[in-house]
Amino acid sequence: MIYGIFEFVRLGWSQAFFLYTYAAVLGGVAASAGLFSYFFLISGDRNRRRKNLQLLLGLLPYFYALYIIGVLGLYTIFEGVIGNFSFLSMLGGVFWVFVGFHLIYRFYLVTEIVRQHDEGAQMTRGG
Repeated sequence: MIYGIFEFVRLGWSQAFFLYTYAAVLGGVAASAGLFSYFFLISGDRNRRRKNLQLLLGLLPYFYALYIIGVLGLYTIFEGVIGNFSFLSMLGGVFWVFVGFHLIYRFYLVTEIVRQHDEGAQMTRGG
């Protein structure tokens, strides 16, 4: 989100730079809201509707991380190789790929903790 805010200041409010400004900020806000809602839904009893909602909210951080990897990472590397050749641009793309992968991995760890907790709770209930 901070990158998107920086790009708003640098590039302005034009929709021509949508993938670097609006998508970065609004995607970050949606991913954060989805993540916090996901954690609140974990704490309560989960029926079928809550599990479906939890699945949808859990996908928001994943999609944002894929956006970071795809647009800010791989596309930036592609622009650095094909467009105006730039080592700095390629290095920036590698950085964003690393950040996106790190986000996916951390969220995966969180969901695995929840899964293991649920399996442990089912075993103690005998079901």
